[in-house]
Amino acid sequence: MNKKILYILSIVVTFGLMSCDKYLDTTPDNRTVLDSDEKVKELLTSAYPEMTYGLFCYSMSDNVADRGEGNEVFRNNEQGYFWEEFTETLQDSPSGYWESCYNAIAHANQALEFIESTKVEGDIPFEYLPYYGEALLVRAYCHFMLVNLWGQHYNPATADTDLGVPYVTEVEDVVFKDYKRETVAKVYELVEKDLLEGLKHIEDNAYDVPKYHFNVAAANTFASRFYQYKGEWQKVKDYATAALGAHPSAKLRDLAGKYNLMGINEQAAEYSKATEPANLMLTSNITYNFSLFQGLLRYGLSHDIFSKVFDNVFVQGASSNAWTQSAVTVSNNLVVWKWGYFFKRMDVNADIGLYYAMTPKIVAEEALFNRIEANVMLKKYTEAEDDLNLYFEKRLAPFTDENKVTEEKITERFSKDSHAASDLDPWYDLDEKTRTYLNCAIHTRRREFAYNGLRWFDIRRFNIKVIHEVNESTPVVLEAKDARKVLQIPAMAQQYGLEANNR
Repeated sequence: MNKKILYILSIVVTFGLMSCDKYLDTTPDNRTVLDSDEKVKELLTSAYPEMTYGLFCYSMSDNVADRGEGNEVFRNNEQGYFWEEFTETLQDSPSGYWESCYNAIAHANQALEFIESTKVEGDIPFEYLPYYGEALLVRAYCHFMLVNLWGQHYNPATADTDLGVPYVTEVEDVVFKDYKRETVAKVYELVEKDLLEGLKHIEDNAYDVPKYHFNVAAANTFASRFYQYKGEWQKVKDYATAALGAHPSAKLRDLAGKYNLMGINEQAAEYSKATEPANLMLTSNITYNFSLFQGLLRYGLSHDIFSKVFDNVFVQGASSNAWTQSAVTVSNNLVVWKWGYFFKRMDVNADIGLYYAMTPKIVAEEALFNRIEANVMLKKYTEAEDDLNLYFEKRLAPFTDENKVTEEKITERFSKDSHAASDLDPWYDLDEKTRTYLNCAIHTRRREFAYNGLRWFDIRRFNIKVIHEVNESTPVVLEAKDARKVLQIPAMAQQYGLEANNR
């Protein structure tokens, strides 16, 4: 799949055309009137963040390098690369994502308030239960994402004092309301309560297209991520297994087979389809974070990073050409080809509009890697190897007995090397063998989730140091426990009285 292609993309800057509701500033009488389960269902289609974290999280990670002058300088990409305070407030910005999450939470709370009012003798009517579960999961997920960007990563030793984010559980009945930051521990407690209750009621057959909602597999994968961050490994394994089902291989993205036979445009279309088994939950986002735009950014994938992360497949017997997720060339820059975009005009006669991407927010590969990590921490190393082989079977062509994962091969490459700028340093202890297997799992996971932002959360939870090279200048460094790993509370939220993070 070593294909090269040159694209020239003219991106229309549409910041001035976009508008976001201000932080938790929804006029109380400007709400949908709910009077049926169908209207609740319709309301919940708006209960997913329209903005996304992928681009700014990617820019802060160790998957990017300075590709030099002559490339597109996109402010969120540049400020993320240097770990500066973000000044944009709309698409692909932390502020935009913050607002979008709280807007989604407001929709979820409106749905929950109405559903609670339909109770008969204390019970929610059957027809409302799937939407009750969905609204709880949306509220849990949005708060979980917020606290893991604007709060410290969960550490049981400090979570009771670390500042988190406001956890909003009521529909606002005033235009401006005072909110306070809960502790990280409290946010996790409330997320878990909503998550577990919501999981009881999710029904895939309640939706025309379940993958545009929190379906059973997506909800279980989210649960596995939640307990992964808390370090409750048996629960991680149990929820990940529930998400993957009896035949996990059938749910993985078949890059070595089906995708390897496709052309570039066909791949991009397939990557974001609801019919793709690997896509467990998709959301439509206003964003520039799609494959083609990645080729224009100044701060993005370099040949050196690609060589370190993708080419050097550790499985013996597999050359670099065996790795099917190869890079293509866009505007002379390397891009690992993933999802595409669509352009929505402001009206039928307009030449301006917004770029959207149907982004895979929760995928089967995450559930698999969460289970791999759980098995490593539970010291079930053979089971971790089995799952790694399931993964590589879909990424290496050919995949034979000669290049299967074994303890010997993992030890040879990962016993002394995390393949990052520092060792993995989570809040829990690691013995030598566990660390070796974890190095393998987290490095392999890094290559799978290029661009979608998940690498940034691994950098936070493992206290990984990041070094960004600067063209013709001194590198910039984000230390292992750098305060800048916690995003600054958006300025407009601080104006409403929320305490800023220390810098």
